[in-house]
This record gives sequence, C-alpha cells and structure tokens, in this order.
Amino acid sequence: MLATAALLAGASQAAASPPASAAPAPARQAASAVYLTTVVDQWTHWTPDWHNESHAGTLYAGSNYFYCYTYGVTYTGNGHTSSVWLRTDDDTHNKNVWVSDVNLDRDGFRYDVNLLPHC
Repeated sequence: MLATAALLAGASQAAASPPASAAPAPARQAASAVYLTTVVDQWTHWTPDWHNESHAGTLYAGSNYFYCYTYGVTYTGNGHTSSVWLRTDDDTHNKNVWVSDVNLDRDGFRYDVNLLPHC
C-alpha cells in the first residue's frame, strides 16, 4: 500500500514538472475544413459584417467548407438572427472571407460552433 502511494506521488510530481531537456510542444496545426450546407447563394465579406463596403464575392448554396468561426456584427436572414461568422474561401476565388451562419441548413446553424474551432 505504501509503495503504491509513493509511486502515485512520484508520478504526479513527474507530470507536474517536465524534464529540462523536454522538446517544446509542436505548433498547433491549422484546423481541418468542416463541410456544412448553405441554403442560399450569399455575399462573402472581408470582415465579419454585412456591410456593402466589405463585400468580397459570392458563396453558392450547397456543400461548402469552413475553417473556423468568430463573432461579428449581428445579421438576420433565412429566419435566423446571429452574430456568428464563418471563415471560408468563396466560389469567386477569394480566400479567408466571411459569411454569416444564418444561411446554413437547420443542423449546420444549430451545431456550427460545436463543429468548428474559434478563429
């Protein structure tokens, strides 16, 4: 019993203080794209807002990939209101642009922040 307690105590100390020669943790890899279904064609934006000045291009309805989400200007459309914006590449060749999550299908709108990492 005492040997087990000593072993557990030693293990917890070892976990708390890594050896001095330990290599640094590898850099976090970029998140994989997650495919979600959009139900309408929509404008993409350079910033997470719906303003005309930030219009970048177009993302067509259908299965589209998204990298992450952030919070931005609240938008209402497709029967939803949300401040969640999703980063993607659009169908007019713009990279790292934003769309509101209000145009996702029902399940995508409900679960997008659970499926995607925060940007």
